[in-house]
Amino acid sequence: MILHHIQTSVMTDDALSTCLRYIHPSDSILLSSDAVNCLLQIQWQQRLANIRLFVLHDDVVARGLAERLMMLATKVVASLEIIDYGQFVEQSLLHDKVLTW
Repeated sequence: MILHHIQTSVMTDDALSTCLRYIHPSDSILLSSDAVNCLLQIQWQQRLANIRLFVLHDDVVARGLAERLMMLATKVVASLEIIDYGQFVEQSLLHDKVLTW
């Protein structure tokens, strides 16, 4: 079980696309920094819909996306969890590996 940590925007980097090619059903994805913006696009919402997904709260707030992503968490991406840094550390310990893309 791997925690895939994606930090870069899908507009400038293919890290998330590449990750999705290799991800195992038991793996999870953590979006941070500019990677959280991908959740505003329907195509990425659909591609991530069946994956356990975490986003860092501070990065969501910094981009003014808290309200929009809270709606997504209940409607579109059911497995979306907005977490803080302490929970990030917890998840990194619960997973066998952390890969940063």
